[in-house]
Amino acid sequence: MDFGAGSAYNLNKPLLGEHHLPKEGAGAMSRILFADSEPHIQQLCLEELQDEGYEVKVTGRADDVVRLAETFQPDMVILETTLPDMSGLEAGRLIKGSNRKTRVIIYSFFPPPHDLSSWGADDYVIKSPNLDRLKAAVRRFLPA
Repeated sequence: MDFGAGSAYNLNKPLLGEHHLPKEGAGAMSRILFADSEPHIQQLCLEELQDEGYEVKVTGRADDVVRLAETFQPDMVILETTLPDMSGLEAGRLIKGSNRKTRVIIYSFFPPPHDLSSWGADDYVIKSPNLDRLKAAVRRFLPA
């Protein structure tokens, strides 16, 4: 399967053990919508967040994020700032404007502002091949 701009994917990896199953009485998995323009980062984050126990959709376009925020109804949206069709910041503001309960994390190489609310974000994580900081930020807001 090819990842890239203009496509949204929802891949379900096989469960690797009981630790991936929702706890009894816990209900449905938390949903994350992830947007990045780089296909290899989409794939990496999809796999890592699914391994953490989340239901994940990925895309490479901001307009898909805004549309999927309505239909997929994610608990969290993780956005790169430089998406090809619209700024991830603008997409985050649109999502927060329509559903204030949806958590937004900006995932970028650019330095964060002093006031994340000006970006419509709940948190900011510097992009890195090591996803420990991103996963920790997700866990702060969402149970696995």
